[in-house]
Amino acid sequence: MADGTIITSVTDALAICSGIIESAENEVVYISLPSLLVLGSQFSLTERGKVFMQKGGRMRGIANISYPYIEEIRDFLDGGADVRHFHQYLGIFMLLGDEKESISTMTVNGENLSIDTPIVALWNSNPTYSEYLMSTFNFAWEQSVSAAERIEELLKEGPPGI
Repeated sequence: MADGTIITSVTDALAICSGIIESAENEVVYISLPSLLVLGSQFSLTERGKVFMQKGGRMRGIANISYPYIEEIRDFLDGGADVRHFHQYLGIFMLLGDEKESISTMTVNGENLSIDTPIVALWNSNPTYSEYLMSTFNFAWEQSVSAAERIEELLKEGPPGI
């Protein structure tokens, strides 16, 4: 991988995420759109994450959890990931493996995300950039609440529109 490769396809971004998860040894962290988690599960990223954790790796993630994504988030939790809800989420995406290799979006339309949505993401292994992403992740992590707590709150409220 070249340091600082620009990615413009959701498919390529998901393939890179898969590679980062597979090559990580200790920890994978991410901040994601819930819709991207759904696409990722369709491309077996949830399963790759489970294999990573079965080998002793730690996975932590942050998303803005809403009612339509409860089952998807539960699948991540059941697989052993530590997932949290960040209500001030602004639509960024990043995934970082072992604080070494990362992919992060520069632009993404999270409202209508599909496999064909144009994106601009940076695939990188620069230690300074990794440190920046980890700092951003840790800040958001401290401001977030457990996914289980958020899911319980959503289930009490019921589906939107009822």
